[in-house]
Amino acid sequence: MQRIKKTQKGSFSTRLDNYLVKKRLPKSMSWAGALAVLWQHYYLNYIIQFLAIFLIGGGLLPLMGVSYTNVKLGPISGYLWHTWGNGFINIITEAGITTGSFGDFPVKSLIAYLLYVFIVAAVWISIKIGWRYYRKVTGKKEMIIAKDGTLRERSPSQWTLVWRRYRKNKVAVLSATLVVGITILAIVYPILMPFSPVGTTPLFDAWNGGGSLANPNLKYPGGTDILGRDEFSRLLAGSEVSLTVGLFSTVMSVLIGVTLGALAGYYRGWTEEIIMRITDMFLALPFLVIAILAVSFIRRGRLVFLRRIPQSIVIIVVLGIFGWAGLCRLVTANTKQIYNLDYVNAARVLGASNRRIILVHILPNILAPIIVIATISIAGGILSEAGLTFLGLGSPTTISWGQMVNEAQTVLKTNPELALLPGFAIFFVVLAFNLLGDALRDALDPRLRE
Repeated sequence: MQRIKKTQKGSFSTRLDNYLVKKRLPKSMSWAGALAVLWQHYYLNYIIQFLAIFLIGGGLLPLMGVSYTNVKLGPISGYLWHTWGNGFINIITEAGITTGSFGDFPVKSLIAYLLYVFIVAAVWISIKIGWRYYRKVTGKKEMIIAKDGTLRERSPSQWTLVWRRYRKNKVAVLSATLVVGITILAIVYPILMPFSPVGTTPLFDAWNGGGSLANPNLKYPGGTDILGRDEFSRLLAGSEVSLTVGLFSTVMSVLIGVTLGALAGYYRGWTEEIIMRITDMFLALPFLVIAILAVSFIRRGRLVFLRRIPQSIVIIVVLGIFGWAGLCRLVTANTKQIYNLDYVNAARVLGASNRRIILVHILPNILAPIIVIATISIAGGILSEAGLTFLGLGSPTTISWGQMVNEAQTVLKTNPELALLPGFAIFFVVLAFNLLGDALRDALDPRLRE
């Protein structure tokens, strides 16, 4: 059948040619025309929005009373700061602007605050660009000429049908909203913290509801812990560690599981036997015991360079190494099922390499269960991190929800909120990811019909 695509706007090359003709520019000036077309038709609105968010957040909010003096860098952002932030400070120092030039003015806190405002603006613009691209892709009406000569609209793609089924599920939309909100909160939490999560300022503020083990009040919504630290600020700071460990440990385990599972299912023979026996060994290991031993060895071993590794990185590596076996079995079974299908045999006859067959023809067709397992594995990673830190395997310098529950054990009778707040945070985050995984499983099921 002949296909006719309906597009409302011309392509980028067409716009560029029209601009060169309109301005009477030669072909050698195509680079200047490309910049002008990008500015006029694509990113002008986004640039204005980005600057507006950055200027409002960086300039007007501090003038309205929002303080940035308590903005601290978390574990991941702290690593980024030490890699390139100190170089920025050196540039400022060489320009003659030093901390001493401003007295007690917190230059580093200001730069950290502006960094998070920049991240907020960048995330917002990225979401808008992604949404516009999605609407552009799914909004195209591709018409085909049927055998009877009539024009008919082409059937929607698989992912369009998945999105339609997903958005009809209100629980799924709510869970996705919670996951996005929690992720954004874990990125920009330093802007929202009223106090430093490790500072003891509330301890010396007894007249305004502070002190040690203070009950929740308007100034300290979560109360204070046994050392007089603000519990609400610590709750916000713990979100970064939990989300980071859950996400990156899942990425690591998915890469290992998918790679080994695809190799075992495609090559079979001795390759499958070796990989499956290794998988059986990992499945037979008691995960909690092995994780405790591994984290204890790294954190308290004799090798100094291992003890210097941040706690979050240690738990990510441990969870990633011991969490891939179940996904590997699933990918192996799906790969063996697709191995002898017609389109795979056709690609093999046409001379496609094994790598191309695996990456182009097999993995995209088993992507749905991988996405579902990965989403649910994020929740499992958050629970595992909370369990390990609750058992005392965390670092005292790193704030974690599991560690907060552990520290609240001694004061459960007098201040139960110190354990309930991080406990409920873990509960709702894990519940949101589990609901998201269940909704994705229902939406990606090809047996469902609209």
